[in-house]
Amino acid sequence: MSESARRVKSRWVGVLGAAVLAVVAVNTGARPASATIKYGKVQISGNLESQNLIRDPEIDKFQFVQNRNTFRLRFDWDWLENGRLVDKFDVPFIERSKLYFLYRAVYDGFYDISPTDNQIGQTRFDDLVGGPVRGNHIGTLDANGKLLPGAYSRFNGQDRTNAKVENILREAYVDFKIKDAPVSFRIGRQQVIWGESDQFRLMDIWNPLDISWHFQQESWDNIRVPLWLAKGLWDIGDFGPLSNTFLEVVYNPFDFQPGIKAGFLPEPWALPFPNPLRDGQISVAGGASTSPIFNLGNTSLRQGDFKRNPQDASEIGARFHGVTPQGLEFALNYLYGRGRGVGAASPFAVKLTSVDIPCLAFMPGCAIGNYQSDINNPGSVTPVSPVNIKAEVIHPYMHIFGLTGNYFEGDFTQAVLRFETAYAMGEPFQTTEPEKLVPITFNGAPSAFGTAPLGFTKRDVWAGMLGFDRPTWIRFLNPRATWFLSGQFFWNYTTGGQIDSLVGNAGAGDSPYFGNVGRWVTGPFAGQVERRQDGSIKGNGDNVRQWEHLITMAATSFYRGGTLVPFVADAWDPVNDNNEVLWNLDYFFTNNLILSLQQKFYMTYGSKAVSNDPWFAGGRFTRRDETGVKVTYQF
Repeated sequence: MSESARRVKSRWVGVLGAAVLAVVAVNTGARPASATIKYGKVQISGNLESQNLIRDPEIDKFQFVQNRNTFRLRFDWDWLENGRLVDKFDVPFIERSKLYFLYRAVYDGFYDISPTDNQIGQTRFDDLVGGPVRGNHIGTLDANGKLLPGAYSRFNGQDRTNAKVENILREAYVDFKIKDAPVSFRIGRQQVIWGESDQFRLMDIWNPLDISWHFQQESWDNIRVPLWLAKGLWDIGDFGPLSNTFLEVVYNPFDFQPGIKAGFLPEPWALPFPNPLRDGQISVAGGASTSPIFNLGNTSLRQGDFKRNPQDASEIGARFHGVTPQGLEFALNYLYGRGRGVGAASPFAVKLTSVDIPCLAFMPGCAIGNYQSDINNPGSVTPVSPVNIKAEVIHPYMHIFGLTGNYFEGDFTQAVLRFETAYAMGEPFQTTEPEKLVPITFNGAPSAFGTAPLGFTKRDVWAGMLGFDRPTWIRFLNPRATWFLSGQFFWNYTTGGQIDSLVGNAGAGDSPYFGNVGRWVTGPFAGQVERRQDGSIKGNGDNVRQWEHLITMAATSFYRGGTLVPFVADAWDPVNDNNEVLWNLDYFFTNNLILSLQQKFYMTYGSKAVSNDPWFAGGRFTRRDETGVKVTYQF
């Protein structure tokens, strides 16, 4: 079974679209939807799509969170065939070539509606700290120096504009095949897809994910961030006992971007907690209130301490593919590049280089402002000392080795068995190991204030997946067509000792590290709500476990000749005891007009305890159940 044939299966995402139609075509010979406009060698296609989401954390509570309207336009031009460019000019050395462009424009009306209620995060404390999308600007006081009535928002007008509109040429590349040689190239802004797993990535890590769109509840094609890459493929053919062998080499000359493009509260479908590197946080130790002022240099969560040039941001990888005489299709993968979160690991970590308290709040001119430590007690106001923190966001270079494969087992299971594994050397982590913590100085001199709560370290990570795909008759559910079943078992192993010292970026829900909810009443952060952090406790409760596991199941079929396509899926995290269940129903009113209804449930089996699952499957989003309606018109 070829790699392209094996991929004719259901996507582990909301709307299945063309992938489901491909399954229908394989099972019934039905004609898939097609609305491509052709002008000779030019093909133009695209779609208009509107998705509306309502968050329903409880049966009687609803929160509007998305009105995303998307226009896509695709352009294919076979401009060179048989060595002739546009049938007029002879081109040496090139047999054929193709131009490809994909444009996408997005407008999310949610950000113009901008409700003033708090967006729902991981816990109710995250709701309070994250705040609303629209409200008074933080730092704004009335003429008497008092807080204005109403909520305060971390979003200003420009933030909302940036979040609501996208206008981008997503992909733009040229394919060309060398004449009289089994070598072809693709050069330009593109997506590179490796691996066998669905919805949770292992080796499919060339392109970052834009999880600010709708986290991982979208197809990878929608949320991968295309990069400027050069890809070459040598079609070897038969190589010893192996058939269908090829060597693919990918080079990123300058366009490294971190593995995820993340948003934070109050964006409605961002990470379910506020930015952990935000200014205005409050830490209390020894009775004194302090607030970090971060100096990240040239770094950020989207940019490491390097320039985007071939010297600092280039990457290279290769994949060797083959099929054994027994029918085992496999690929050996290697990538040398900057930070990528393999499995359940994070692609970056923050490295503190110095932590200095320049003065104490009671000293003249020292206090940043006043903080009301109990939001319900006006008498709990206290001045806040600054803490100058020099740090950098690290996206280290690392070696990543991978092996992927699939095999059709026809004697006993009649299923396609899939596997994928990846080993990353030097993933970045936050740690509370004492020797990794930076001492806190006072005005540049040694002090008795102890050490910072988090340090930086690196660990190797091994992750893998075993899965299967199988069409199965379930006649009491569908007597006329099979159900397509797909299952996966993931694991993630973090090497080294002192695993309990490794921590992630938790929300504002962990006690005793987090205390009362308060707010700033004066100063540059006036109106900003913060949950007090205990600076004497190391870490934040978001511990990394040595072994992490995830089990997924998905099923799809079709009714009424392929016009009605149901899809159900489940992702169970047995280590962190949480679950995600979703269903989706696509109705193909015509081949070009698709109506979709979707529902997602996130649960921790009735527990109200915080579940910091690293997969972001069910635990982190326990309070974010949602109902969605999507309309798609293809042309």
